[in-house]
Amino acid sequence: MSLDTPRVSSRLDLLYLVTREFNADLEIDQVLRNVLSATVAAVGASDASLILFDAEGKLATNLAFSDFKMQKRSATVMETITQHGVAGWVRQNRTGVLIEDVNDDERWYQDASNPELVEVRSAVCVPIQLPDTLIGILTITSRQPKKFEEGDLAMLSIIADQAAFALTNARLFEAEQQRRRLADTLTSTTQTINSSLDLDEVLDLILEQLRLVVDYDSSSILLFEDDATLAVRAAKGFDNIEEALKVRLTYDEYSPNFQAIYMKIPFVIPDVDQEPHWVKSVSSKNVRSWIGAPLIARGQAVGILTVDSHELDKYQEDTVKIVATFADHAATAVANAQAVTQLQKAEATYASLFEDSTDIIFITDYDGIILDINRKACLILRRPKEFFIRSTISFIDPQLKKYLAEQTKRLKVWREPSIELEVKDAYRQTVPLEIKVRQIQYKGKEGVEWVGRDISARKEIEQLRQDMVHMLVHDLRGPLGNIINIIDLIKMMLATQPNHPKLPTFLDMAKRSGQTIKDLVDSMLDVSRLEEGEVPLQRSMTDIAELLLAVQEQVGPQAEAKDMALIIDPVPDDLAVWLDTSLIRRVLINVVGNAVKYTPLEGHIVVSTNVTESELHFTVSDDGPGISPQNLTSIFDKFSRADYSTSISGVGLGLAFCKLAVEAHEGKIYAESDGIPGQGSIFHVVLPIMEPTE
Repeated sequence: MSLDTPRVSSRLDLLYLVTREFNADLEIDQVLRNVLSATVAAVGASDASLILFDAEGKLATNLAFSDFKMQKRSATVMETITQHGVAGWVRQNRTGVLIEDVNDDERWYQDASNPELVEVRSAVCVPIQLPDTLIGILTITSRQPKKFEEGDLAMLSIIADQAAFALTNARLFEAEQQRRRLADTLTSTTQTINSSLDLDEVLDLILEQLRLVVDYDSSSILLFEDDATLAVRAAKGFDNIEEALKVRLTYDEYSPNFQAIYMKIPFVIPDVDQEPHWVKSVSSKNVRSWIGAPLIARGQAVGILTVDSHELDKYQEDTVKIVATFADHAATAVANAQAVTQLQKAEATYASLFEDSTDIIFITDYDGIILDINRKACLILRRPKEFFIRSTISFIDPQLKKYLAEQTKRLKVWREPSIELEVKDAYRQTVPLEIKVRQIQYKGKEGVEWVGRDISARKEIEQLRQDMVHMLVHDLRGPLGNIINIIDLIKMMLATQPNHPKLPTFLDMAKRSGQTIKDLVDSMLDVSRLEEGEVPLQRSMTDIAELLLAVQEQVGPQAEAKDMALIIDPVPDDLAVWLDTSLIRRVLINVVGNAVKYTPLEGHIVVSTNVTESELHFTVSDDGPGISPQNLTSIFDKFSRADYSTSISGVGLGLAFCKLAVEAHEGKIYAESDGIPGQGSIFHVVLPIMEPTE
């Protein structure tokens, strides 16, 4: 077949459009719709369809473009196509296929009686996949036979590869957002559960809060009694709650409840009717699928949390993990409430727990006089017990006396507030603590127990781990995927039209993506080294106009993708300053890049330069959401961002690097904002002008 030059050009134009669509910060569903309609128009197809699968390989989404509008076909039809049609063949063989005439190819599924299936004579169908995962299937069709050629198959395969990267990034980002939302919910529910130390109230709160994270028809909490019998202590969702609360389970090593408890892992049963050791009671007659998560506190099993559904095979692995995590949080609250009940009966037992605790514990009256303090507290604060007894709580920290007065009413109704603060030991060394406070009975009178734990190291390590993983996924994967896709496009262009006018554009895109990766890696390495003063400045006479041009070339395409006006005010051609060109270039790219990311579509960003005899002053202003006054300073700290509720990815190393790089030049960087949406913010980078040295 001879080379159809207009058709090849149309394909390249389409691939250029697709690349821009997938690299733009747009909602992925809309991007896929745009790509479907553009593909149909570019190749002269009649229709196009997109099928997406979830992590378990089940049909998740189907989109169809037919008669110049988006349509959605029924799940039944799509399931049939993915089982018996050409889509099913592509799904099984993981390779694309060109069908010149569907009447001559038995792989094509036809059913003239089904109005949802449009008339088709030729088709191209390709998988959307990563090396180890099938994500979906993309198909274009025509009502003419032999409409498509091998070039269309190659083009559709490239589009599918780009879609795979874009969809994977979108799914990873959504999973991260869901993880954060779940973490926030679990934190909130834990605080709610721990707000009481009455056991019955705690159990009721646990089942109420469980509904916030898991959908269930019924749920219960079973706790051990003295004779190792499991007894239902709380229940919700059953037709007869009174009958449910009467259930007692004697020990049976094969029982799902006891298996989960003694193996200390959650159990899931897709169909309880098929489980030979399932004990069905009057209250649980409607239960079909079940999760049992052991309640483990301080290494000991106190009972089990169960979640029931009236549907078969209701719960998947992700739900089991959520229930298990919730049970871990709830177990501590249950154990604490049980401990209080036991302590009210036997103060001697409490004394042993008190002294051997790995947490700081001290007891006061409601006037703030210290009545007792444990061994761990004396070790941490580096003073003997006698030094604290009968002293005021202000001796440990002045804030505690005021906090006690503020929380007295809550403590009197068995609430458990908490406070984070930094105390100083006998050598004036700072010890960061999270202190939980609750009312107890101490020697027959009401007292206040303060339990403190040093959590700074744990939080810092966990935050560092999460942020580094987040950065690797969201900040590096995108540019790497861009480079791979662009290489594929350039290869195709060189094979077909080596002089195509858009070839330099793709090369520039690849260069910018590569520079983005290099800057990210350099910033990660330089932050720690700059903190230690281990990065010597490589100063040279730097042409400021060329420096700003480099910033424009790197950040300009990002602004263009969001229809922004990026205005860089001109500077004198002969303006040159003695500084480290690489560091300051990355500083300005970070600041301007942040403005582009956080400013809404069609926004405005202005970069200005002022120079005096002693200072070079850059300002970057935008009309974005602004920064709250309390965050104007902290945004320059490592792993800090102005607003975690935004969908913008990143871990907050950029501005930390900027601050260190500017301060290494003996300059300063700061931000101004009223925190009012639409009025934006202004970043200032001020560098001293120095004379060149040998």
